[in-house]
Amino acid sequence: MNKNIIYVIIFSLLSASFAALYLYDAGQKNKKLSEPVKVIVAATKIGQGETITNQFLKEKIIPKQYAQPKYISDKKDFYVDGNPYFISTVQIEEGEQITSSKVIPVSFGMGVSNIIPEGKRAITLIFDTQEINGVITAGNKVDLLSVVEYETKNKEFEEAACIVAQDLLVLSVGTNIMGTVNQDTDIPVSVNVPVTLAVSVEQAQKILLAREKGIIKIILRPVSDNTIVQNKFIKINDIYNDAVPSSKVKDVSNKQAAVNMQKRQKEVNEILNKYYNRK
Repeated sequence: MNKNIIYVIIFSLLSASFAALYLYDAGQKNKKLSEPVKVIVAATKIGQGETITNQFLKEKIIPKQYAQPKYISDKKDFYVDGNPYFISTVQIEEGEQITSSKVIPVSFGMGVSNIIPEGKRAITLIFDTQEINGVITAGNKVDLLSVVEYETKNKEFEEAACIVAQDLLVLSVGTNIMGTVNQDTDIPVSVNVPVTLAVSVEQAQKILLAREKGIIKIILRPVSDNTIVQNKFIKINDIYNDAVPSSKVKDVSNKQAAVNMQKRQKEVNEILNKYYNRK
């Protein structure tokens, strides 16, 4: 038999063998990818910073190829010694797979830096205890409002308010850090309270500028409300139509202060002259 024909037959057999092996491997891979696996999805919408309990968990069977990386397959994995052990670092929509990258464990000694959401920074502001105590807790969502006095084109001082940042996650209130157990909610009424918030870099810039130029107030948002309202600059005249610009009030008060000062100076001069000229 011609050697060339033999070579052709051998190469054909080898090619057929390699093709068969390739198809077999591909078939096995497809079979594995199509195998059903159990994943845990959100039974309802889970807010950022919420402790994950059974009411939020639902089992679902899906093809393995649709399972997200780091997926969790058992509800029991969310509990340790019968207690919830994870909180969400991001908002998780109903039906969305809950993966280990979207949660962090609850712990006693967890610092704020460990719970800052991805892409965010932490900023701390000081508020009066009466504004915070019993109202704002770690894990809440808040807005920040700035009250500022500014000078108009007419050289008059006006007061106005506007929202400088919305839908901010409260990481800590005093020593109460989001996700820690046995949180201390007893805040002394005689001290100011530091509140740490998760913000973007742009939000941090706006907040710090607003704090330097005016007063920052904190507003509590409803649970799971992440709507962003249109910001509007509200002037004092929008509330009190007959309000007198601050500069005019200052002018009146300055004139009265000058009159009072002149009166006091006259009285002092009279007393000094009386005793200085006494012989």
